[in-house]
Formats: sequence, structure tokens, C-alpha cells
Amino acid sequence: MKDLLHYILILTVLALTMVGLQSCSDDLHNEDDAQVCFTVSLPADTHTRSFGKAEQVNSLVVGIFNEQMSEVGRKKMAITGSSIDVNFSLAQNQTYSFVFWAYDSSLNIYNIDNLTAIEMNSLPNAVTFAQAEAMDAFFAIEKDITITKNSSHTVELIRPLAQINVGTTAAQMQATFKAKSVPNTFYPFTNTVSGAADYTWKFNETTAETFTTEYKQYKYFALGYVFAPTMATNISAELTLTDGINNKTLEFPQIKIEANQRTNIAGNFTATN
Repeated sequence: MKDLLHYILILTVLALTMVGLQSCSDDLHNEDDAQVCFTVSLPADTHTRSFGKAEQVNSLVVGIFNEQMSEVGRKKMAITGSSIDVNFSLAQNQTYSFVFWAYDSSLNIYNIDNLTAIEMNSLPNAVTFAQAEAMDAFFAIEKDITITKNSSHTVELIRPLAQINVGTTAAQMQATFKAKSVPNTFYPFTNTVSGAADYTWKFNETTAETFTTEYKQYKYFALGYVFAPTMATNISAELTLTDGINNKTLEFPQIKIEANQRTNIAGNFTATN
């Protein structure tokens, strides 16, 4: 009887062990899956500018698309440094494309419900320079990767935006900058833009940050980002200055913008004639 009980106990333990193994195997990936790792990096030159350092970029979203360009998966991760590893387990002998979008997720600046057509929302009526800097964002794509084995890929993000800096050699004051008829939608897979929207940035503060152009240093009136094509194009803009007593609006009919480039509007601007 003792031997029989011992035998039954052993069988019970083995049965429970098998149940545990089966339970764990349900959480494992399919045997036909391959591990795909992307090392995603922000550009190194983001650390060389006063604004535009990407310091407020805190989230990375990666969309996975099948051959019919339908999104079949998405992963969101926090960014704490200049690079991040993203891992996927994907079916072998299938072809996928990927969109990488790095941005500041604390503000509702971008609509990324559709990662093939990302839209820029309007900023609040009054903004701080920190909020304007939160408009900065970066992207990359990887197209038509056929999964045949475990693999690793290096991805470097670039800015699909033009950075607009507006400054003066005169005294700082509150400013409102309006960019007219600029693109409001960005298409990562084709690296193109569309739309014509007006964006107004009304600053309720000044900043000690400066920018330099043509060997001169300028104090900021305004800062912002807009979607821009990869080939330079012109937009119009206006700048309204106030010193508390006087108001003045300056028109800029030909402002050049280009993706991943800075546009500097600078001079001895004041609120008086």
C-alpha cells in the first residue's frame, strides 16, 4: 500500500508538471516565428542645438503593416535615451513594413490613429516655449522585410518637420507668429506632405535661449515646427509684437521651409515703427 501511494503521488506530480508546462507553452511564440530586433536611434546632431535637442521626445510608436498595407500590430515604448531596442516575434515567410514615430506623447499635438497619414493638431491659443518644443517629432520606415530568420536592423530617425526660429537683436517682448497654408498631414511611407492649414503660436513668455545665424546671435520671439516637403518650398507668415503699449504686425510673404532643416527669421524687430 505504501509503494502504491508513493507511485500515485509521483504520477500526480508528473501530471501537475505537465499541466504547468502546457500552460507556459501557450504563452510562448509559435515555432515558426522569428525574432526581429530594431535598434532605433535619434540623430546625433539633435544634441548640438539650443532648441531642437529632442529632449521632450519621450515615446516611440511602431506600426506593423502587411503586404496589403493594413496595420496588423502596434507597439508603444518609452524613450529614455538616444536609442531604444524594439523586438517583435513575427511569422516567417511573411513580408512586413514598419513605421517608426517618436514624439512627445504628453501633449495632443499629433493624431497618429492612422500611422500612414499623421496629422498635426493646433496648439492652444497661448503657448510656452516648452510646448512649442514639444511639437518636435521624428520618423523612419522599413519597407518590405521578408521574415526568414532571426534578424537585427538599425534604424535612424529623421525629422519630417521644418523648425522655424524667429528672433531679434532688439529687446524681447511677447510675440504671436502665424504660419499660413502649411501642410498639416505627413505620409511616412512616401515621405510626402499635403494640406494647407494656418498655425498660430502666441507666446505668453520669453526665453533666455538664443539662436545664431550668419555669425549673429538672436533672442527668441517665437519657435515652432511645421510639416514640410523634402524639397524646399515657400510659405507666408506674419509676426505680431507687443510691448504692452505698442503693437506691430510684420508680414513675411516668402519663407522657405524644408523637412529636417531650420528656417531662421531674424532682424532688429521692435513693436514700434
